Amino acid sequence: MNILHVSYSDYEGGADKAALRICKAQRSIGINAQMLVIKKVTDLPFVHSAIPKWRLAEFKIKDRLAQTLLRMQPGTNPMLHSLNLFPGFIHHTINKSKADIVNLHWIAKEMISVSEIGKIQKPIVWTLHDSWAFCGTEHHPNGLEDNEFAKGYANTNYFLDFNRWNLARKLQAWKKIHFQIVTPSQWEASLAHRSSIFSKENIEVIANPLNTDVFHPFNSLEARLSLGIPLTKKVILFGSLRSVEDRNKGYDLLQEALAIFKEKYGVHNCLAVIFGMHEDEETIHLDCPRQYVGRITSEQQMALLYSAADVMVVPSRMENLPQTATEPIACGTPVVGFQVGGMPDIISHKTNGYLAQPYKSEDLADGINWVLSNSLAYNLSENARKIALQSLSETRIASQYEEIYRKIMVSSTQFSERIFV
Repeated sequence: MNILHVSYSDYEGGADKAALRICKAQRSIGINAQMLVIKKVTDLPFVHSAIPKWRLAEFKIKDRLAQTLLRMQPGTNPMLHSLNLFPGFIHHTINKSKADIVNLHWIAKEMISVSEIGKIQKPIVWTLHDSWAFCGTEHHPNGLEDNEFAKGYANTNYFLDFNRWNLARKLQAWKKIHFQIVTPSQWEASLAHRSSIFSKENIEVIANPLNTDVFHPFNSLEARLSLGIPLTKKVILFGSLRSVEDRNKGYDLLQEALAIFKEKYGVHNCLAVIFGMHEDEETIHLDCPRQYVGRITSEQQMALLYSAADVMVVPSRMENLPQTATEPIACGTPVVGFQVGGMPDIISHKTNGYLAQPYKSEDLADGINWVLSNSLAYNLSENARKIALQSLSETRIASQYEEIYRKIMVSSTQFSERIFV
């Protein structure tokens, strides 16, 4: 069984890392899984660059042109938008490969055009790390109540509506293709079911795998000593504030929540630990004691950091199944976030974390306090680890993919036999 995973990169964004982890998990059970990318970061031999390095500049220019066009469109959705307008000719490489099945992942930044996706001549499984595949140009709908993607953007009154136009392009280019859709969360599956593109397709929910031998609980005191984090503080962990320009990350809500937390509960015994940036890169001010640990590229170091924390906060407005939630859960660290997107798939309210009402900053603050003041913190940690082992096992998830692939291959063989009898 030869599987070709196609993603923009192998280790740049969260979706790329998830794609690589899926590929690795499948290889661990004997599937010949390879990966095709535009931007190769790792030196893994099964990851292949689809283009020579000098062509990276070409793709960056095409992406900038596409983003310039998109800025001409009126609208209020702050999410990332992509056209996938310009040809990348990657489909030729895909079609010439020995792959039995192509598994698409995050393919934005003009990696492959909408029309070229329609020219892929192999069975396609598409793992949706966001909603772009069934939206127009948006990577997620504009809020929890936005249903325009399902209505074909019929209610928008813009003269220049790239969403409506791009959705029509997809419907036309992909009308002869049957996709097998995989989503990491129940929420993303529900959106895909409502869409005009995938409403009649088979949709399976399979979480993104995690190596729970790497992401596992360390002794908290030893982790803090290793990282230089005070031993006596209650540690509130969250990711880089450099994403403040991305409204979806919810750092404005986190800022409000920490201000409320300080007023209601006090912060004299608390420490906010921030990874992914240094202090001189701070873009918003947090009125609480804080420590910056910089960029961490090692998964083992990230596991240490999660283990050093009392709580991880993920304040995103809309996420599929963020690894900043699954990774700490695997390390036995409770997670606090809003009850949106895929967060309920991994956080069981007051069992291994806290799900705040969207988008109530006060409830987020109350959730942080609930975890920090919980007298049964050990149980929260035990529950978190147990859920991760049950839900995120590499072997379990790879086997789920293998079952889907086998069904597709049997179906394809039967179809070919009917054609050539």
